[in-house]
Amino acid sequence: MKIKYDLNNQIYEFNQLDSDEAKKLNFLLSNNKGDFLNIGVFGNTCKFHGLSYCNPKTLEIFKVIDEIIPSGLEVSQIEYSGATVERKFKSKFSEIVEIPVVEEIKSDTFGDKGNLEYDESGVLNEVVEERVEMEAKDKFYLGPTGGLIYEIFNFEGQVFIDLDVKKQNDYSKWGRDYQTYKKDDFIFVKYIKTSQDDGSKYNFYVGVKAVNFSYDMVNEWVLKEYSYSKLRSAEFEEYVYRLMRVNIMNSKRIIFGSGLSEDEVISQIDLLEKHQDELENFDKNIALDLMVDCNFEKPISQDVSLAYKLSKNAIYKFLNKNLERGNLKEGAFAGFPWFANVWTRDDLVGLRAFINNGEDAFVKNRLYYYLDLIDAKEGILPRIEQTGSWDSPDSVFWLAKRFIDFIFYLEEKDSLNKVFSMNELNMIYAKLHSAFNKITEKFWDKDKELLKVKNGDSWMDTIDVDYPLDIQVQYLEFVSSLAILSSLIGRKDDATMFLDLEDHFAGQIRQTYYRNARLFAEAFEDRVSSNVFLAYYIYPDLFLKKDWEIIFDNALKELSSPWGGITSLSKKDSRFQANYTGENNLSYHNGDSWFWINNVAALVMDDLNEQKYRGQIRKILISSTRDILKMGTIGFASEVSSASALKSEGCQAQFWSSSTYIEMVEKIFKRE
Repeated sequence: MKIKYDLNNQIYEFNQLDSDEAKKLNFLLSNNKGDFLNIGVFGNTCKFHGLSYCNPKTLEIFKVIDEIIPSGLEVSQIEYSGATVERKFKSKFSEIVEIPVVEEIKSDTFGDKGNLEYDESGVLNEVVEERVEMEAKDKFYLGPTGGLIYEIFNFEGQVFIDLDVKKQNDYSKWGRDYQTYKKDDFIFVKYIKTSQDDGSKYNFYVGVKAVNFSYDMVNEWVLKEYSYSKLRSAEFEEYVYRLMRVNIMNSKRIIFGSGLSEDEVISQIDLLEKHQDELENFDKNIALDLMVDCNFEKPISQDVSLAYKLSKNAIYKFLNKNLERGNLKEGAFAGFPWFANVWTRDDLVGLRAFINNGEDAFVKNRLYYYLDLIDAKEGILPRIEQTGSWDSPDSVFWLAKRFIDFIFYLEEKDSLNKVFSMNELNMIYAKLHSAFNKITEKFWDKDKELLKVKNGDSWMDTIDVDYPLDIQVQYLEFVSSLAILSSLIGRKDDATMFLDLEDHFAGQIRQTYYRNARLFAEAFEDRVSSNVFLAYYIYPDLFLKKDWEIIFDNALKELSSPWGGITSLSKKDSRFQANYTGENNLSYHNGDSWFWINNVAALVMDDLNEQKYRGQIRKILISSTRDILKMGTIGFASEVSSASALKSEGCQAQFWSSSTYIEMVEKIFKRE
C-alpha cells in the first residue's frame, strides 16, 4: 500500500508493507466548525468511522454518513495534501495516447530516407499511438462551514451511500426512522430518533444534490462488521441505512449537506457547488502555511521533518473553530473519532505546542477561558468542557503550568509586558491562589501530607489510585507557579510562603515515592510506571540531575519496550499486559505505550543527558515518526501502541500525541 503526501508540490511517498497495519489505515479531514471526516482507506474498520457533524452552538457531535463505497475497487494509493484526500484504484477505462519517437539518422544512411518522415537536419519525427490504462481515483473535500464533496473519476460502476445518523455515544438500536423525500433539486433524509426510555425525540437532516444524477434509491438496512472494533473487543456489528446506489459512467461529483434543518443543508451544498475551487485553494493555502520549514541547529532527516510539518498541521485540525462566536480557534478536541470533545487536561497539555508556535493571542485567550471556568466553590475544572462536570484538580495544575510556560516564553522574547499588564498578572494570581486554597482544603490529607484524590483525577484515569505520583508533582508545580507569580507582582510575603511550602513538599515527595533508587508511581505500593518521565517534565528540580539519571536508568530497565517505546507499567508487574486489550481498558495504563508519554520521555532524556540516552531517544523518535507517516490515521499521531510491538492502536488520531511530537522534535534538534 502506497502512502503519498503532497505538500506545496513536494511529493513524499512511503510503503506500508505490514498487511495488518495497512488494513487499519484511515484518513481524516476536519473543518472550521468542528465537523470531521474519518474513513478507512480500504473501507471502514471502526464503528465510529464516517462523516460527523458538530453543532456550533452546543458542540454536540452527530455521526451522519457511515461510508461512501465504490463497488469492486481495490485501493492502490492514498494521497493526503492537508485539505483533500485522494484514493487511487485500477480503472476499466483506457485511452489512446500519442507517443513521439525522435531518432537521429546515422550519417551513412542519410542519403536513403525511404518512406520515413525526416526533417532537413536528418531527424526522424514519428508519432506512435498506444493504448494506456487510465487511473481511477476518488477525492474527498470537507466544506469549511459544513458539507462534503465526493468526486470519482474514470470509473464505471456503482457507488453506495450508507448513512448512520446518531448523536455521539447514542448506542440505542431502536427508534431510528429515516424518512426520504425529494424537494426541488435535492434528495432529503429526515432522521427521527425516538428514545425508548421517555419518548423524547430529536431530528436531523441529510441532503444530496441530485441534478444530472443517475441513481436508484435503496432505502434498506445493511449489516456491517468493523474489524478494528472487533479487535478492540467492542461491539463490532451495526445496521446502517443504505440510502442509494449512484450509477457512474465515467466521472461524477456528489455534494452532501447535513444539519439541524433543511435550510442548513441547502446552504452548505449551495456554497460548495458555487465556490469549490476557491474554497479548496483557500484551505490548501492554510494547510501549507502551517507546514512551513523551521530552522534547526542540528541536521534533521526528511522523515522527521515531514512528520513535524504534518503534526504542526494536525494540531490545528483538532481545534473546534466556532464561526458563530467569531472565534476561529477554540479548544482542541482530544482525538478522532471517539474523543471528539474538548477534554480540559488534553487541551492544556497540547497548548505548549501553540506557545512554541508563536500563537500568543490564542494561547492567552485559552488560558483566560479556563481561568474563568474554574469552579468558584471547589477550585477545580470540568474534565470535559461540554459536560460541566466539576471534577478535575489536575486540569487546574496544568493551567498553572501553562501560564508559567507562557510567561517564561514571553520573557525570553522580551514581550511579557506587551501581552500581560500588571493588573492582569494580579488577577491571574488571585484566581489561581483562590483555586489553590479550595483544592488544598478538599484534597489535602493532613496525616500523610499528600493530596488524596479520587479515580479519574490523574491522567491515568482507568486505575484507582489514592495518592498518584503525577498528582503530587503537579501540585508541587502549582505551588512553584504561585511562588513565581507572587514574586512577579511584588507580593514578597506570599512568595516566601510558597517557596517554603515548595521546599517542604518536594522533600515529602522524595521521602514518600523514592525508594531503593527508584521513583514509584504510588505512595504505598512498589508500582513503576511511565509517570517517572512525566514527573521530570512537570518539575525537573525534584531531584539533582545525577539522581534523576539513576531513576531513569532503573526505570528504563523495567519500562523499555522491544521497539523503543515506554510501557505504562513495569514489565515485572503482575498486572502488566503486553498487548492492547481494547475497549475494556485492561491494558490502558497497565502496559500500553502512550505516544504522548514516549515523546515526553525522549524530550526529558534529551534535557537530562543527551549523550547518555541518545539510543533510547532515537528509538522513540523513529517509532513516533513511523506512526505518523505510515500507520493509523495518516499524518496524525496515534494514542497508544501495544507494549509488545509497534502498532497504531486506541484512538488513532490523538491531539496530545501530535502536540508533544512537535515539542520533542524542537527540543532534540534545537529549533532556532
